[in-house]
Amino acid sequence: MRKTIATLGLTMICQFAVAGPIVEIYECELNEGKTLADLSEMMSTFTEYLREAGLEDSYTAHAGFQQIPIKTNSVNWIGIAPTAEDYGKTLEWFTSTPEGGAFGELYQSVYSCDNSFATFITASSGE
Repeated sequence: MRKTIATLGLTMICQFAVAGPIVEIYECELNEGKTLADLSEMMSTFTEYLREAGLEDSYTAHAGFQQIPIKTNSVNWIGIAPTAEDYGKTLEWFTSTPEGGAFGELYQSVYSCDNSFATFITASSGE
């Protein structure tokens, strides 16, 4: 039994050790009356929050509208953390600090999301 648990633990550790960046994607829609300019301002605020928290190297966010297929008022949030540890730091900031809560309120005022997923990057075409 101990060997099984040790093997399982080692497998999980190795899996995380070789895992690359974590990418999260949210498929969202601008709230009524909001524009891409509002989204851009929100992203600037998020950048400031990350810098103040010392997380600018732990998480990068990109936002844009969906082109194929075209979706009116779409917003796609793409967040990238270089490691699981960095992703954890960012989640902790978001869920347990006043600034993280303030940003949560800000983004909910700009857009609403229906679908999301996160994934470890384990292989890339260029490597």
